[in-house]
Amino acid sequence: MSLRRSLSFALIVSSVPASVLATPADREANFTGPLVTPAVNSLPAGMVNVEPYLIHTSTRGWYDGDGNRHLDPATARQWQVSLPVIYGLTENISVQLTLNAARTSVGGVHSDGLRMGDSAVRVQARLKAPEADGTGLVLAASLAQRLPTGRYHHLDNNALNGMGDGAARSTLAFGAQQLHWLDNGHALRWRGQLAWSPAPGRVRLRGPSVYGTPPGFHGYARPGETWSASLAAEYALDARWVLVGEGIWNRSSGDRVNGTASGHGAYTFPSGHAFSLAPAVEYHFSPKVGLIAGVQFSVGGRNASDYVAPQVALNMVF
Repeated sequence: MSLRRSLSFALIVSSVPASVLATPADREANFTGPLVTPAVNSLPAGMVNVEPYLIHTSTRGWYDGDGNRHLDPATARQWQVSLPVIYGLTENISVQLTLNAARTSVGGVHSDGLRMGDSAVRVQARLKAPEADGTGLVLAASLAQRLPTGRYHHLDNNALNGMGDGAARSTLAFGAQQLHWLDNGHALRWRGQLAWSPAPGRVRLRGPSVYGTPPGFHGYARPGETWSASLAAEYALDARWVLVGEGIWNRSSGDRVNGTASGHGAYTFPSGHAFSLAPAVEYHFSPKVGLIAGVQFSVGGRNASDYVAPQVALNMVF
């Protein structure tokens, strides 16, 4: 299993930003949003949300095609910094830019410092706004474009410098969210998203790459389509503390690699899926500044990595 395959689910899921802070008009509750499921409600026009993440991902093994878990002594570890910035373009449309960088190590060998990964631009349109008191169902649709800004081939000196996949991938998503005030006076907010990304077309490959190609290789890869779904709930203990529970499912169809090199021809990575959980705790310094800390970890899958990814993010609204 290549390093790209072992870390892919953790990176795809973790790099998605949380939501902005929200305070219902007549009650006291604040939310940063969960670790994985992105914002559904839009920002007010002219407002900016910045939420830097620090993520440490460790792969403990993998799940085979039958769903059996295997330990891997050559543990891959990665420190990742993700910076999503969201701007309220209008009352119902938000635009977002996400930048990523990471440092990877395997068995004492590591990448040459912090390397830039792939970036993303995302536009979200709110289809249904909440009620004036913050309750009521909120619906939104979004289109995200992944930009292949991370190095992914020509990795002759150090294969661990590969932090991207070379694919200009588009993702369509639909999200829903609703806030409830319980009889005990506490707020409960749930949020869900379903996303689909079609196969992005072929990616040119030369030499060693994140797809496991050897020196002298000339060819291309055809990444497959992906699906993801997540559901999260936030329970406000008071105006400062919030408990978070989240479940995530990801599916990726097989990538195909074609080309020429000694001992290498065409080969296909099998399709796979993964299930993970992401419990977290939020603390709010004010209605505009909140901290969330938690851990995302795999609980099952097929042809996927078994990983654990503790992370922390600071949510700020300007």
